[in-house]
Amino acid sequence: MASRRFPARTGWASGWTRQSCLNSGKHVASEDTEIQLKQEAAEADEVGLLDLLVMVAEHWKLLVAGSLLAGALAAGLAHFAPKTYISEAILALPASPPPGQRTSIMGGKVQTAQQAAALMVAPKVLDPVVQQFKLAEGVSAEDARNRLQNQIKAEVDLDGLLRLEVGMPSPTQAQAVANAVIDQWMASTVPTEQERAELERTLKLAESSLTATQQLVGRLATENTDNLARPLTRGEAGVSIVAIGELQSRYLELVLETSRQLRGYTRTVVKQPPTLPSAPKSADMGLIALLSALATAMVLLLWIFVAQAWQSAARDPRVAPKLLRLRSALGLK
Repeated sequence: MASRRFPARTGWASGWTRQSCLNSGKHVASEDTEIQLKQEAAEADEVGLLDLLVMVAEHWKLLVAGSLLAGALAAGLAHFAPKTYISEAILALPASPPPGQRTSIMGGKVQTAQQAAALMVAPKVLDPVVQQFKLAEGVSAEDARNRLQNQIKAEVDLDGLLRLEVGMPSPTQAQAVANAVIDQWMASTVPTEQERAELERTLKLAESSLTATQQLVGRLATENTDNLARPLTRGEAGVSIVAIGELQSRYLELVLETSRQLRGYTRTVVKQPPTLPSAPKSADMGLIALLSALATAMVLLLWIFVAQAWQSAARDPRVAPKLLRLRSALGLK
């Protein structure tokens, strides 16, 4: 019995051993195949990159000549482009409203230099300028305003001064438009009827308060020197001559500011009237030529890469029929 069972076990073990060897062989073969595929892919990538470098080396004359030609053409166009003359003006306005000061302009606040710069390119100012110089001929009023807005630059420098620049095809037109923009801006600062009525009430109250404080200061000045260091009468207890003097200064400032607001801003804020430019604004031709040359080089380089990829695909037997069908669909030979 034992001699019959032992051969059976031996056969089963031999079969299991052969199966294990086969599985191990397949696993090793699979790993070898995967490694070989990776190596072939890496070699293909290296060859593809080398082909691209060769393609660039073969077309370096095209890259250099095309870039130089594009740069020269861009510089020439910039040279013969329409000239622009810049008229400059400088205005001095408060950088920020004084604390506690109120006006009816610009929503109840003192119009600062930043607000004036924004208003100078607003439709409220530009629309009358467009009509004055008839800039809307052949185009809509909105297009004419947008074009004029692009020709105007109003900014506040670090020193707090508002600098206005207007660019036009001729020097006289640039200066005239700059003056018109300033005039229309000043006209926009004139208060409306409702604002004027409120300002007049404020001015009347400020003037009466200023008169009362002046009378009180005058009465205090006629009193003895000893009384100046003591509280005054019962109704004026705790009020000193210094406090009354500060109150008088505030009322005087309010009277002057309210009177100015009733008139609106005038030419007194213009520290430098619009200039008459003697030469057009010079374009940076070197920068224009450089950027054009770089852009052209990038386009040509992209075209070379696409051509190389197309040629590589055409040599692939699996892709060549698809390319033929694509060329046929596009009507290319």
